[in-house]
Amino acid sequence: MFLRRKAIAPMTDEELVAQLRGGDPSVLGELWDRYSHLLFGVCMKYMKDVERSKDMVVDLYTILPELLRKHDILRFRPWIHTVMRNRCLMALRSDRRSTSLPEEIPVTHDGGSEEEASLLEASLQQLEQAIAELNDGQRTCITLFHLERRNYQEISEVTGASVEQVRSHLQNGRRNLRLILERHADRNT
Repeated sequence: MFLRRKAIAPMTDEELVAQLRGGDPSVLGELWDRYSHLLFGVCMKYMKDVERSKDMVVDLYTILPELLRKHDILRFRPWIHTVMRNRCLMALRSDRRSTSLPEEIPVTHDGGSEEEASLLEASLQQLEQAIAELNDGQRTCITLFHLERRNYQEISEVTGASVEQVRSHLQNGRRNLRLILERHADRNT
């Protein structure tokens, strides 16, 4: 009969995270083995670029020990998935901001363009009025995020609010905008 090495009971993700937080970098390889292919799939879903997706996974694992020291994580798998998704979304938003528009955007004049333009102008005015009705924190975050195309971290630096507060202001601001616009629409009908 062959001698076998006893199978060591595999550690849970949370145990690996605890060891990594404690300064043991050797467990990073185990986390890589478990999740790098899944994180690559998340990146491919958003980035649609193989090389960039590979780079983003490697970049995340490079800063993973630091991130783990900053955050209390109850369940590693959903947390790491969310972190990767957010990094992809921020990269896409940054790409969108860095692409430049042509100096002049041609305006076509077809039959209904004046009517469409006046409807668009009216909608934009209603939106401006609705934004003005938000509280200061929500109004500032909505304006910086949607109109100035800033990311959560930049808004946090400008406003002095934490990234979590920025997220909350944006979520609540969007909900309140929808309610305000619905209320205005009900008054006009």
